[in-house]
Amino acid sequence: MITGSRIARQDYVANSPIATVTGDQAVANADVTLDTYLNTLPQVNPSGGTTSNNPPNNGQSNVDLRGLGSNRNLVLVDGRRPMVSANTMAVDLNTIPQALVDSIEVITGGAGATYGADAVAGVVNLKLKKNFEGVDVRASYSNSTEFWDAEEYQFSAVLGGNFADGKGNAVLAFDRSYREAMSKGQRAFSAIATSTTGTPPEGAIRFSSDNAIPLAAAQALFTGKYGINAPVGTGTNMASGSLGFNLDGTLFYGGLANNATLQVQNYKYPVDVSVNTRFYPDFYSYNFDALNLLTLPMDRYSFLSKINYKLDNDVEIFGQVGWTQYTAATALAPTPLPTVTVSSMTESSNLRVKTPLLENGANVGTNLLVNANNKFIPADLKTLLNARTGDDLRIKGSGANEPFLFGFRPLGFGPRLSEFQNTVVQYMGGVRAPISEKWTFEATLSQGRTQIDLTQYGNIDTQRLQNILADPNQMDGSNAACADNNFFGDRSTSAACRRYLESPVSQKTKFEQTIAQAFVTGPVAELPAGEMQVVFGAEYRGFEYSSVFLSTPGPFSGFTVGDPEAGSNAFYDLFTEASIPLVKDAPWAQSLELALGARYSWSEFEDKIGGSRRAPRGSASYKIELNWQPIDFARVRGSYQRAVREPNFSELFAASDTNPQIFDPCSAFSAKWQANPTGFRALCIAQGVSPTGASTSPGSQASLTLNGNTNLRPEKADTYTVGLVVSSPWDSQWLTRLRGSIDYYNIEVSDPILLLDTNTVIAECYNYFGTNPNYSATNKACQAITRSGGSLTNASLQNPDRADGRFPTTNGGIVKTSGLDIQLDYGFDWEWLGLPSWMGSFQSNLLLTHVIEFAQADKEGLPPVDFTGTIAYFGAGLGQSFPKWKGVLSTRWDLGETPVGDLSFGLRTRYIDNMRNRQFAQFTGENFLGIAGVSPNVPATWYFDVDARWGITDNVELVVGVNNVADTQPRVYGPNVQSGTDPSTYDVVGRRVFGQVKLRF
Repeated sequence: MITGSRIARQDYVANSPIATVTGDQAVANADVTLDTYLNTLPQVNPSGGTTSNNPPNNGQSNVDLRGLGSNRNLVLVDGRRPMVSANTMAVDLNTIPQALVDSIEVITGGAGATYGADAVAGVVNLKLKKNFEGVDVRASYSNSTEFWDAEEYQFSAVLGGNFADGKGNAVLAFDRSYREAMSKGQRAFSAIATSTTGTPPEGAIRFSSDNAIPLAAAQALFTGKYGINAPVGTGTNMASGSLGFNLDGTLFYGGLANNATLQVQNYKYPVDVSVNTRFYPDFYSYNFDALNLLTLPMDRYSFLSKINYKLDNDVEIFGQVGWTQYTAATALAPTPLPTVTVSSMTESSNLRVKTPLLENGANVGTNLLVNANNKFIPADLKTLLNARTGDDLRIKGSGANEPFLFGFRPLGFGPRLSEFQNTVVQYMGGVRAPISEKWTFEATLSQGRTQIDLTQYGNIDTQRLQNILADPNQMDGSNAACADNNFFGDRSTSAACRRYLESPVSQKTKFEQTIAQAFVTGPVAELPAGEMQVVFGAEYRGFEYSSVFLSTPGPFSGFTVGDPEAGSNAFYDLFTEASIPLVKDAPWAQSLELALGARYSWSEFEDKIGGSRRAPRGSASYKIELNWQPIDFARVRGSYQRAVREPNFSELFAASDTNPQIFDPCSAFSAKWQANPTGFRALCIAQGVSPTGASTSPGSQASLTLNGNTNLRPEKADTYTVGLVVSSPWDSQWLTRLRGSIDYYNIEVSDPILLLDTNTVIAECYNYFGTNPNYSATNKACQAITRSGGSLTNASLQNPDRADGRFPTTNGGIVKTSGLDIQLDYGFDWEWLGLPSWMGSFQSNLLLTHVIEFAQADKEGLPPVDFTGTIAYFGAGLGQSFPKWKGVLSTRWDLGETPVGDLSFGLRTRYIDNMRNRQFAQFTGENFLGIAGVSPNVPATWYFDVDARWGITDNVELVVGVNNVADTQPRVYGPNVQSGTDPSTYDVVGRRVFGQVKLRF
């Protein structure tokens, strides 16, 4: 475990990183992109870039160390910060040219004192080739062996050479890579969704219990007109959302989960891929997964040039220019309507729909309101509407004349497509010079720009649609574009209506970054144990950010849209480090060294939209490290780090409507509901739930609006590490190549900056944390929940402490993790076994991570929830699975020189421990019933990758191999993150063959 240092040289010194990977190692396993390889290491989970179901950062790939989030990690290139690519200040690995990568260092344990903010969890340092001479050309290709539908290829070229009698070196690199898109329908495990939706293409009528359709009226219709004698509900009223529309004007009953007598009735559509057959005919749900993308397409071009020149006086000047551009896309099923909250005319947010059908200050969550006299209402539905006698106080009118809630999914508008182009440019120049015989000076200046052009298709202007449905003749003012369109049932939509409602959205996001740094290093004193080395330096980091929708952002259903954002922030840092040799050649210590480091940072920001500004405030980061080598073959190392992270642009300014998936404790899927504690059921009923339960599913969604917070405090992290590094003390040939290390880490983030977790709010309300023991409906968390028809399906969350109902980013309670990192290296020659010398040698490397604890409390007053050994589920997102053990064993048989050239064979074994579902930790006592044939837990998983290298000549090498030889399928479980699994943990493609040709001159 090391934390890096600037003493004596720019890159990392002393000790060894927990994982070091050469560029050739990555290529040997046909990992076209850097994040693919990093994901095999125990410490690293690149988040994003794998699937398209609400992908973070538009599919960008960011490093996540320890599961603490990409905003708490720092990615460096040659020890310097590259250009950021998101308002979280994260670096997208897709923008780093792989052609020049020489090795990758993964350093965990915090490095804030050395490298500043964002290094709370650690650093990934991509070290580029230095003083490269010659030509290196590589071309690689990989694809799925079962379906040949996951094509990836890469071409790279590096040209470099010395000049001026070796005083200078220049390198030019080019990289082109391509990844083919793959839909979820192309894999059996992801073709059928394991979660459900309450918004089907056929449409669903919804209502609150205050003005529900009487069950007797529905049963009379189904029995008397349809001739169906089976029951279609329980209690005295129909369940909201349980009735849908056939094309002949009749209604169908959607069934009730886990109830053999209340199954789907009178459904007249084909039972095809659009029907979720995991549940049908127990109950009906649309299968939204088949059209979604499983792997995102990418097409990338990247150039980078480096130059350095040393003058006669040993002054060295160096520079670097880089340009990367890539395109990518996502695709989701056609949008449910609506995905935004529908509110009264007094609503102030332009991201919400406004309608005069609601009383002032009211909202109905993500539900459309239909005029009770709409001309397309089927006669059978009209009969049921006329049987209503209640009054929903949120909605104007009462009884039969009260507008009703409605939701549908218009398939004719096609899937939701998101296409974006990311362009990154960065310049860097610097000078390194001797000040005296032992002192050196270094200064660098870098500037960069990132522009992301995003276009979204499949969004629907929900304000226009609501205006149409509010008018009995379906007119939007004087516009009759949709007047002849029947929205009840899975019907086609006229071209004129589609044009009127479709709302393609374009967004342009820009980042500018300027970093200036200077430091001096050298000895300050000659101590008995050696020279005391120090470094003194200063750094400036300035960032400009803007994000604007080129069309006016409004209440669109489909992809999330937000208000314009713009801001700037700056950091002014002073830092120092010292390496102090304490003891040398003593009986109890061959060496004992102390390393100290401190950084003081002043930060400021300006919100260029809202006009707020924060004056500079200061914070301190510091470290203390001790290295003790008692004997030749062993070294003990330990450290303490304090890191401080200021909020980023996203946390300060970003605002957006979102629809995370949630669990409804009052549903038929809830073990707590089934246990029927009196107080618990009373709370559900007080919120509008029927005494028979809310017939929702584990995959429901709720709408809410998130908001930045300029009053955030910086978060602080304390990291403790202690480790032992051992090399073989034995002279035996069998043991001379044995060496290893074991490190313990403990990281605690206090006042962490956190976004609202909707499942935490729900668990808090329903006393899963012991925070509402009396099951009071006036509990703050319960007040935030606004149900729709007694269900959380298409409901909304409103912040009771704010008039606008938005949830700002907040400083939470605590995030803490601890564990062990283990590394072991071993090798031998085959001739030691009495075999011929031409059989060469064997080498192996084992990397293991053991998570002892990962716990999080989202705010003060909540107990930390221990997620150790759990796999993430809906709402938690990618990178939030924490197997207790995760490891990689790499072995290689190198034959060396043979009559046909150099030959070697490799085997990589990857292990992921078994895990229980995260819901068991967050919702204690739940079992998530109703997902037929899908376990909530996952067993241990093994992956095996093989490769062979053939050095045909000194200049030509061929690499071939197979990844995931056993074609191990991803673990399917429920509830899950997406695609029936966790794509950031498991291989979603399957067995892949690859090949590569290398030419070196």
